[in-house]
Amino acid sequence: MRKLIIDTLCLLFICILVSGCNEVSDKIELESQSPLISFKVKVGNVYYHADINQESHEMVIGTIENPNIITGVEYKLVNDKATISPDPEDFLGKWKAEQEMTVVTENGTSTVYKLKLTNLKDDLEDVLFYDGFDVDGMADENKWMSIVRYRTLEDGSKYQWEYNTNECAYVENGNLVLKAYKSDGYYKEGRVETRTKFSFTYGEVEVRAKIASFPNGNFPAIWMMPDKVIYPEPGGENVNPISGEIDIMEHLKQEANIHQTVHSNYTYHLNIKNPINTCKPTCNIDEYNLYGMKWTADEIIFYLNGRETLRYPNLKLKDEKEKMQWPFAEESAFYLILNMALSQSSTAWAGPIDDLSLPAIMMVDYVKVKKIEE
Repeated sequence: MRKLIIDTLCLLFICILVSGCNEVSDKIELESQSPLISFKVKVGNVYYHADINQESHEMVIGTIENPNIITGVEYKLVNDKATISPDPEDFLGKWKAEQEMTVVTENGTSTVYKLKLTNLKDDLEDVLFYDGFDVDGMADENKWMSIVRYRTLEDGSKYQWEYNTNECAYVENGNLVLKAYKSDGYYKEGRVETRTKFSFTYGEVEVRAKIASFPNGNFPAIWMMPDKVIYPEPGGENVNPISGEIDIMEHLKQEANIHQTVHSNYTYHLNIKNPINTCKPTCNIDEYNLYGMKWTADEIIFYLNGRETLRYPNLKLKDEKEKMQWPFAEESAFYLILNMALSQSSTAWAGPIDDLSLPAIMMVDYVKVKKIEE
């Protein structure tokens, strides 16, 4: 009996040892063959999965032609001890036809995966302006004028301006950070613009951004104004000049939607809203979204996360000079403005400011302007 017990225990020990060895062997084999289990990219609310060849370590995603509509990346590694570099999120706004990523497993095994976007159209030659905000500090002075706009609590819309400052507009951790807050009896607002640095006529604008903090009274915007501003009356100071304004994104209060709008003398002063000049698409405000606009001689088209939201056509009116429905002509160059503003008063469009919940913050991952195909 004693011998039987000893033999049984030995057999049990051998089984445990073999099982443990098999588990270790399986783990090593799994890590060496399939350190990256799955990979997918997000476009709007749709995911596109990569077809992964674990022998060649090539990943293929078709369908996508424009890399800049990709707004997110998700992947699964063999376990939580494995790492991937560079971070696939770093490719957003910078996708190429092929990207390489290295997965390192717990035992130190490195595997290089190559992601191929087979239908991608490489448009780097068509880029007129780009900033990925990669260097911390003040926004690139060759591209942007950094501004803080401020007023006292009682001044309403009587603003003062300070230029070439990073007090409320600065680059940090790969983002342009735009803040609006209350300090020392002043409301202060962060703003950058390409005025005197860069302007263009006809092209496509893409801005990847999120509104990280949006208390009541916040008024962030991504918009464009013309180099040559024409006011209704000589010396006038109307906030909506008849020479045009293109609002790629505006946000108010706690709304789940944004506003995209074309302003002109025709839409604003003559108050003609046919064709429709504004829309209110919804999105997750506090997540990164791709705000877009395409401007041609015939129309202005707005986009949100690659999805078309509004077309505003050039009516080519016979009395265009008087009505100015389309001041967005070939000779009319526009520049970019990014800002986090606050409401002017409790009765203004953005409503009363929730002082206790400030600051309001918008973070911009990248800005790109491209030529368009004729």
